[in-house]
Amino acid sequence: MLIWQLVLIQVTTFALIILFLRWLLYSHISRALKRLQHLNQENMEKEKALKEELERARKGAEREIEEGRRQAEGIKREAREGAEKVKKDMLDQARKEVKRLINGAARDCQRKSVELSLEMQGKAVYLAADMIRYIFTEKGQEDLHSQLIDELLGEIKDLDKQKVKAEGSKAEVICSYPLRDAQKKSLKGTLSSKLNREILLIEKIDKEIIAGLIIRLGGFVIDGSIKNKLKKILPLMKEKAKEA
Repeated sequence: MLIWQLVLIQVTTFALIILFLRWLLYSHISRALKRLQHLNQENMEKEKALKEELERARKGAEREIEEGRRQAEGIKREAREGAEKVKKDMLDQARKEVKRLINGAARDCQRKSVELSLEMQGKAVYLAADMIRYIFTEKGQEDLHSQLIDELLGEIKDLDKQKVKAEGSKAEVICSYPLRDAQKKSLKGTLSSKLNREILLIEKIDKEIIAGLIIRLGGFVIDGSIKNKLKKILPLMKEKAKEA
């Protein structure tokens, strides 16, 4: 009886020990599982947060890349516009410079043409004057001189008094041949009448004017010389030649 009781007690004890160990093991395993589940949950949450952070970083990087692309396009566009503006300014400056050079060259040509024309006219006047000297005899030149003076006296008589304005009472008369008494009297009377005062004639001989005379009274000048007539005729002859 005691043996069975001992065996029963040992079996019961062993069973209790096994149950206790199983309970203890299950408790540890349960806590470990719960801890693992908690850690797994934390890791999942961290992973989710990390993914969200990575997604935000990716989107932020994409935005920065897009912004950088837009800025780069803006810089390229500004560079192109700046280059076009510089090019346009350079072309405008070049056009202005070319225009300035062309205008300057045109003005120089025009000036030289005028100078050459004046020089040629001057030479033509002297050439025509020399031709008159060689073509006309001394008597012919004197007759031409007398005819020019008579024509000039008639022109002076026809002048309006309002157009004859001069100071002083002395008139310098330059002619190629001495004036005849009748010519002197007529010229003096005409000038005195036009100016309403007595005029004194001072006669000077200058063979270079060939024929005719020049009257200087203060700032008033009447040029009736053959040279002056040639100067007036030459431009008209030049125009006629162009038309022909």
